Amino acid sequence: MTHRVLIVDDQREVSRLLRSALETIEQGLDVTEAPSGEEAMLEASRSKIDLLIADYRLPGITGLELMKKIRARHPQAGVIIITGVTDPRARDEITKAGANAFFIKPVPMSEFLSAVESTLGMARTIVEAPSQAVVEEKRKTLADLLVELRQSLEARAVLMLDDRGQVLAEAGDLPDPANRIALIASLMGLHSASQKVSSLIGRAEHHLHLFDSDGLDAVFLPVGASQDVLVLGNGLADLVRLPATLAKLDSSHREALGLLQKAEEMEPAPEEPAAPAGIPAFMEAPTIPAEFDDLFRKVTAPHEDANAFWDSVTENGTSFSQPDKLTYEQAAQLGLAPKDSEK
Repeated sequence: MTHRVLIVDDQREVSRLLRSALETIEQGLDVTEAPSGEEAMLEASRSKIDLLIADYRLPGITGLELMKKIRARHPQAGVIIITGVTDPRARDEITKAGANAFFIKPVPMSEFLSAVESTLGMARTIVEAPSQAVVEEKRKTLADLLVELRQSLEARAVLMLDDRGQVLAEAGDLPDPANRIALIASLMGLHSASQKVSSLIGRAEHHLHLFDSDGLDAVFLPVGASQDVLVLGNGLADLVRLPATLAKLDSSHREALGLLQKAEEMEPAPEEPAAPAGIPAFMEAPTIPAEFDDLFRKVTAPHEDANAFWDSVTENGTSFSQPDKLTYEQAAQLGLAPKDSEK
């Protein structure tokens, strides 16, 4: 049985790489490439599509929009999304859209081919060797933790903030993005007040703030001394549901503390400034060139009065030997010498 596979990516080198990988599966795959969503739809109109492999971002249409259109024509079609976007919200959107699998570029080929065989219901021929991607998957990040917490609580949004109001990680969207800054600023005031109360009563390890509203409920709880988690969702403050909610929050709270501690341990120590190899030139004792000595002496020498100069010339005679100087007689002829009445 032949399975028709359509690869849609505007980067030709990515399409060729995926096609070359698919050709290693010797189980009857008919692979076609398309650089855009429009051309992909044209291919889908010509014959059945068993598997769509599409980039999350395409010119003119997204991979998720293309998935909906392809499945409208071929409901049985499997879908694998590949993306260079690492935003947790994009990953959450792909999962919710119903894709069979998704991979972040660069695509790990053994896992990709295994997902292709699984999606098409083919005999498994690819043995997934342990790889760095598998190791990284086991290393849960804060973003992964928030996504899991949001899903388990069926919340609208989960955010982790530090004590300066910076968002460290988030899953989902706030109901009113226009109030995002005002909300975070108010939460920082609440964080500061909570820390003061905690210190006054003996450093309480567990405390949280619960807001019950007609719309979304909110839970705000510290994670350590410098981070907080905000959860927004329907029914979080419901008394029947509250014990289970608090149990999940406590579990995530402890896991978040562990992740934050690991992140701090992995941060490189700040580099010490290198010690100077010697005394910088500008700090050494100044050495003044010899020609500057004469210049300084001339500048600092007392200036002789012009009339006193000419009096000296008159008394000592005109014995000038410099050709570029005027004699007294020459100066008198030019009217530059002082008159007798001025002496």
